[in-house]
Amino acid sequence: MLWLHHWLEAHLQGLVYLITGHAGVTLWVFFAIFLPGTLVHELSHWIVARLLGVRTGRIEIWPRRQKGAVWLGSVQIGRADPVRSSLIGLAPLITGSLAAAAIGARLQLDTLGSLLIARDWSLIWQRLSTSAGLPDFWLWIYLLFSVANRMLPSPADRQAWRPVLVFLGLVALVLLFSGWTPTDLESVGTMLRETIDFLLYALTLIVAVNILAALLVAVLEIIISLVKRQRVVY
Repeated sequence: MLWLHHWLEAHLQGLVYLITGHAGVTLWVFFAIFLPGTLVHELSHWIVARLLGVRTGRIEIWPRRQKGAVWLGSVQIGRADPVRSSLIGLAPLITGSLAAAAIGARLQLDTLGSLLIARDWSLIWQRLSTSAGLPDFWLWIYLLFSVANRMLPSPADRQAWRPVLVFLGLVALVLLFSGWTPTDLESVGTMLRETIDFLLYALTLIVAVNILAALLVAVLEIIISLVKRQRVVY
């Protein structure tokens, strides 16, 4: 998923550059495509920080190139302990997963996972045809694409994760060697299965949309490269 995300970002910019021939226009088109996802990403940080009592500053939604990377937005967050910093950094991933699941339900795609497992191809095609017939289908697919490709935590978002993961690992080891077990293993197992099923459904939907987008971008890039006799080197 991470590789596909990076490939899409690079080749989408390459495609726009092939069409326009202007780096500045490419940056602004890229920004416009991912504007809904950028808003969700930065607002997720801001809302969770406020809920956790961490000081917040200005939200900036504006494209810029910095150190060879493209930045579409940022939010000022005050210093906090590793646990709260980790939750703030994780917020876009959680919000993006919830948004993907909600959009899937809106498009009546929430049963596709079980149908794929059952390999009921006729019913899968029927369900996809029904969903594609919805008047706002492509709008929701675009929103899913935009949000999904801005939901991954940035390196700055992941800075506080290491000490928290180490701490949780140590706690798990202490509990394991002390012989502690949950009082209701069945409930814990059910909760874990439901959480994993939800994440798999959301991520499968995201990967499917990204694969279709990648195929479209690749085909358009090849065609335009042949027509203009130019190519982008990555």
